Amino acid sequence: MELLKTCGTRIVNEKNEEILLQGFGLGGWLLPEGYMWKLYTKCDRPRRMEKLIEELCGPAYAESFWERYLDSYITRTDIAFIAQKGFNSIRLPLNARTLFNEETQSFYPGMIARIDKLIEWCREFGIYVILDMHGAPGGQTGTNIDDSENDMPELFTVQKHREDLILLWSLLARRYKDENYIAGYDLLNEPLPNWFGSYNGLVLPLYKDLAKAIRQVDTRHMLILEGVHWATDFEIFDELESGEFDGNYMLQFHKYWSTPDIESIQKYVDCANKLNVPLFMGEGGENNLDWYAGFFNMLTGHGISYSFWSYKKMKCYNSPVTFEIPGGWDRLIEYMDNRAKLSLPEACDIFDGFIKEINRSVINNDVINAIRRQIPVSIPAEYFDEGCSVSRREKGAEIRMTEGITILFENGKTGVPDYRRYGGEVQPDTELVAVKLLGGEWVRYDFEVPEEGKYQIQVHCRAREDNTLAYIVTDRGISADIKIGVQMSGINASGELFLEKGRHSIKICSKGIIYLSKIRIA
Repeated sequence: MELLKTCGTRIVNEKNEEILLQGFGLGGWLLPEGYMWKLYTKCDRPRRMEKLIEELCGPAYAESFWERYLDSYITRTDIAFIAQKGFNSIRLPLNARTLFNEETQSFYPGMIARIDKLIEWCREFGIYVILDMHGAPGGQTGTNIDDSENDMPELFTVQKHREDLILLWSLLARRYKDENYIAGYDLLNEPLPNWFGSYNGLVLPLYKDLAKAIRQVDTRHMLILEGVHWATDFEIFDELESGEFDGNYMLQFHKYWSTPDIESIQKYVDCANKLNVPLFMGEGGENNLDWYAGFFNMLTGHGISYSFWSYKKMKCYNSPVTFEIPGGWDRLIEYMDNRAKLSLPEACDIFDGFIKEINRSVINNDVINAIRRQIPVSIPAEYFDEGCSVSRREKGAEIRMTEGITILFENGKTGVPDYRRYGGEVQPDTELVAVKLLGGEWVRYDFEVPEEGKYQIQVHCRAREDNTLAYIVTDRGISADIKIGVQMSGINASGELFLEKGRHSIKICSKGIIYLSKIRIA
């Protein structure tokens, strides 16, 4: 694979071909987070996880456990799977505390060797790597996600931490300057939540110092800059003008749980366009399948690269890969909550079982299908790719407000739909919406066919009057008429259709008044 660089608002390879990065953040591996182990605030960051295991099992066992954990959580098989599913990149969260020895000012040999091995796997399977400084020296957020010691963003209050970060990035850039499979350097993950906003003025100067240090040894790789407050606030870039900072950088934002429409990210698009640089959605996920089918398709439709968060977690239905809760985990929780008795052999058995479950990880194919809009998939009606309206939009659900198609709540209320489904729960009835189509109006949905064959398209809708006529049209010109009743839903609009492998689309067209809730292709 060829080295990537920026060209205006595009990412291109050395042949000037546009590349859209689509992949996963490998959260939980080199920087575990408590919620991924269902420990949540009880034991929320690596240093506290390490302390817990050593406290219960002793130092020798703890050292062995972490070696086995790192050997098991992400393997060559994971990278092969990501490539086989059609994705082309991974974002690798780094923890400076376990990567960089502050006393010797050098890498810990074991950890840098793991990163080298990962890059080797990615080279084998054609996957780009983004190095993500998720936990900077001292911590850049003062929260669990950066493994901070004192719940303060000490990167911005202690000069030595700042100096160590600059040196660390210089060492990484020197090591990987000739590695084409490195897509770029994500300089700092989610710096400074708004309650530490008084330090915001220090972020851009730090970015500039990091860029200067990196460019002294590596002039080739993209630099990636995140906004503050969980990478959602781009105001720190207001003082930049096009052509400033660096000739090869892009901006990164993160997005969770809000409406998955272009309006919700327009401020990031505008900022990237003003600076004439690419835009990268570096984290988004932790939601349900419907949200995935809308959001990630919207990103690619607007030429925005993305990295799904997170690739693997314990016992979940909304990450691509998961593993079971090990036996005895409830006793571990009880120990943390109430200091209930837990002997050393019992604790070791629990953590041994944890490693065994990781090695028995399973795939949530529905998640992959939703992210890629790949059959079999359900697409909520509001996530159309294009629409034609001949009427004035009615007041209803406040989503995609710059477009003319009417979107209504099923229960008749108005306002912004609530898309917060942290554990992947289905959208509740109170938040369901429908697209209202009048005669002559239509909506189009794009989807991916993994292999040629016969497929069924179901249209879930109802009409104001019985026997209202509508029809569907595929991108291959196949058309089918349907009659829709007042209470009908789950209509098989076309029976079986033969579809070739690749990208396809269908239009739902109305000859009366219909209320479309979703389509399913299986």
